[in-house]
Amino acid sequence: NDDVPDCYNRVRYIRDACKVLSDLWKTDKDFLNKSIDNDVARSYRLPYGTSGASSSTIRRTMTEFRDNYEKAQQKLEAADANWKKFQTQSDRLTLPNFDERLRELEDIRCECEQARTLSHDIYAAETYKVASEEHSITIKLFYQYLYEENTFYNHVSKYLSSRMPEIEQRLENDELIPSFGYDLAKHCLKRNDTLIAYPIEICIRLLENSLNEQGLFRIAPSQGKQKKLVAELNLHAIDRGRTLYDLLKENFLI
Repeated sequence: NDDVPDCYNRVRYIRDACKVLSDLWKTDKDFLNKSIDNDVARSYRLPYGTSGASSSTIRRTMTEFRDNYEKAQQKLEAADANWKKFQTQSDRLTLPNFDERLRELEDIRCECEQARTLSHDIYAAETYKVASEEHSITIKLFYQYLYEENTFYNHVSKYLSSRMPEIEQRLENDELIPSFGYDLAKHCLKRNDTLIAYPIEICIRLLENSLNEQGLFRIAPSQGKQKKLVAELNLHAIDRGRTLYDLLKENFLI
């Protein structure tokens, strides 16, 4: 409406943009505190304190001046109503101090009008002031935020680049590399230079250790039991000394 300063919507935009920045910073902070190595997390900082400060300050200041203006407007409306009501009351001509009382009400109305005008001017001045600070807020908060984000992720990139060879080596040396779906040459190489894959070796050992048995699967296993055997082979959980009887007893195949 006409009482709202011209830059009011601009200030709301600045305030809300600062709030978005604050939320982004809090999200990053929570992520760093929970998920990232402390040395890396410490490289991420916010030089201007809590980024939400600008948003909170703008909101608090604008709310305060708007409330002051609205209160002054309400007082003026009440004073104007009292002044008009006193002018039109039926017994006004018989009141001995009618003129004096009317002047008092008119003075009160004038004071309220002046207070309303002053409050509106202060409200408008603060609105223009905040709008005029958009450039400095952009530099101090948004640009600085992007700068810190860039610096932080550069640190993360360097950190990961330095750790990736170690991680790759640990994966290469992992003893729990699955037996199935893995390169056979690499599989045999990692198993103490064996020439035969672990699952095949275990099946042969089971046959050798169970010559009295009719075979590994004299009765076709159910799908669930077969998956369980495959999983045990993937985990290298069946040692070379096992027999079919041991597996039957442990409910691997029956």
